[in-house]
Amino acid sequence: MDIVWQLRQQSERADAQESRLARFILANLNANVHVTMESLATQAGVSPDVLRRFATSAGCQDLDDFLHQVRKAGQQQDVEFIDVIRQRQSSLSQQEKRVAEAILSDTAFAASATIEQLAGRAEVSAATITRFARSLGCEDIRDLRMRLARAPQRQPPHAIAPIEAITQALTQQYGQAEAATWQRAAEMLRKARSVLLIGASGLQTTLVADVHQRLQNAGLASAWIQDDNLLSMTLSRLQPDDLLMILAPDTVNSHVLSAVHHAHIQKTPVIALCAKTLDLANQADIWLPLPEAQHARRYGILFALDRLEAAL
Repeated sequence: MDIVWQLRQQSERADAQESRLARFILANLNANVHVTMESLATQAGVSPDVLRRFATSAGCQDLDDFLHQVRKAGQQQDVEFIDVIRQRQSSLSQQEKRVAEAILSDTAFAASATIEQLAGRAEVSAATITRFARSLGCEDIRDLRMRLARAPQRQPPHAIAPIEAITQALTQQYGQAEAATWQRAAEMLRKARSVLLIGASGLQTTLVADVHQRLQNAGLASAWIQDDNLLSMTLSRLQPDDLLMILAPDTVNSHVLSAVHHAHIQKTPVIALCAKTLDLANQADIWLPLPEAQHARRYGILFALDRLEAAL
């Protein structure tokens, strides 16, 4: 029996006392490990009779069975919550998969992030975060954060690549494109009516934000759109005097390829910052290289920005 699912169903019942009881139990599952009938009824503010009736309506054999299910759920909930996210990834929508990947890659961040911060990390809208939370049985982002905070936290590795390896990768990056290519890119940026910036990797959102900020600091009219629906509308309105700039430090997903396709239809030029191994490098009007070595790409992005700013 999935007692948590039953409790969530009961929390939406019209009966005020039983609904309050269900919400109380859900909000205090971890504290219910050693609960008794008397203490649970008292803490929830209902009578023992209401508790018995509630146990029966939840599908339990009797009150003892109900309390056993509640205690068991309290013991297992936190670890299982992370497992549930992992197990459901294959059945999630493309946007919700990004949310799951962002959470699983850095549970500590997700447990303390605001809805806007988590949406930015996953490159989705705030509404997608809310839908994702509710699909897991959470009431809202606060409930999601609470359950993540109690779960075993998985943080990303923070190993720093050797300086020699980074230097070598940046030297390779420097030699992959001639100075004239960077000058052409800078000229296109200067002439563009507006620059639409797309980041192809949710885990590199902070780097995309840095690129956006530095473009604005250079006096360029730029927009960084993370919501897929708004992005689709914007892409459909691109003009030949606009510019699409794509930052792809890791991989290229379907929404990036679709954006390139839209830009080609609208005859809008495309500048791509990515590794040479990605197909995107051949699809862009101007390809600006990033290091082949993945551990050096974040440094490569900063290096590329410096070269662009110098050319501007």
